[in-house]
Amino acid sequence: MKQFVSLAELEKDDDVDKYKLDIDKLTKAAMDNFFDKNKGLFVSGPDKEINIASQSWMVIAHVMNDDENYELMTKSVKTLFPVTGIATPYMYHHIALALFESGHKDDGIKLIKNYWGKMVDLGADTFWEAFEPEDPNFSPYGSPVINSYCHAWSCTPTYLIRKYLVNK
Repeated sequence: MKQFVSLAELEKDDDVDKYKLDIDKLTKAAMDNFFDKNKGLFVSGPDKEINIASQSWMVIAHVMNDDENYELMTKSVKTLFPVTGIATPYMYHHIALALFESGHKDDGIKLIKNYWGKMVDLGADTFWEAFEPEDPNFSPYGSPVINSYCHAWSCTPTYLIRKYLVNK
């Protein structure tokens, strides 16, 4: 929504102030309902689960300011890494993006090397739809033969390298 507001401002949309109020309400709700101040992390669901996905999406949405996002991802790296049990470049994309977006360039590079790099180490010349580093034969379909071996999320490393590392 914050990016949308930037576009709405460029277009001089009459509802910009309404959008900003909506962002304020959503931000307050996220902080009041999902941020555990004692743990310094966002929680999810009735069991107050803590996972890397929630932290990443809150960083990407800029629910908190830049300094708070940096601290959130610092704590996330310390407590939730190495990432395990996630089997899609889709989620790894968002984790890597949150690392770069929050100023954790070295951790973002390390994640790219460990995840997409492991596919290369296993012989990939394109990046796969489903890949769980701790179980290279993982398939959400019951057989890795059915997996896509050239998937849309394969662009993540080049996108992030170009956006955050080249000419910086």
